[in-house]
Amino acid sequence: MPYLPEILTKLLRVRPHEVELLRPARGVAPLAWLLLAGGAVALSAGALACRPGWHRQANLAQQRITVEAALARLGAAPVAPGDGVGRRGATRKGETEALLEADAIVRELDRPWHDLFDQLEAATASGATGVHLVQLAVEPKFTALQLVAEGRDLDKLVRFSQRLTGGAPIRTMTMTHHEWRDALGAHVVSATMRGDLSGTPASAAATATATEAAP
Repeated sequence: MPYLPEILTKLLRVRPHEVELLRPARGVAPLAWLLLAGGAVALSAGALACRPGWHRQANLAQQRITVEAALARLGAAPVAPGDGVGRRGATRKGETEALLEADAIVRELDRPWHDLFDQLEAATASGATGVHLVQLAVEPKFTALQLVAEGRDLDKLVRFSQRLTGGAPIRTMTMTHHEWRDALGAHVVSATMRGDLSGTPASAAATATATEAAP
């Protein structure tokens, strides 16, 4: 299953000649701002997916602001004097592709990530102490996730998966596989779980809630 960093890396893959086409006469290339912002997002997402302590996740809202600022710079990029029609056409094509890539990144950042980590942490705190999340992978478009959790008690892992069912954004959670192994002199059980996500962007969910509350 692809991790979010792999998704962002794929989205940010740009051919070298496209970078050249988007380079203005002076200053920093607009696409360079986009790549810099995207790199920061990918780095944060990598820490997010691999770090066991999900409560230390990066500030995704701030990363989204960074990407949107890069989009603004890209949209206002000046055209270098003396450019031919073909070069301008290629530049517009390159800008369109870059905008589409950045828009996809912004959509990924607009998912309810904080709600996801809050739900995981609440499930651990409510009677599932001793359960450690060691791996988390979220599918594209926030439709499903797969996680690996470990502990010394299989019953606690089962209760952990049950507490994640019926909430939001995790709607269901099923243990698909488990195995016992030795780790640092202890006998622990490693469980693989798969869950379905609501996938509603945070901004869209807030808008829907406000609409329902309106008279």
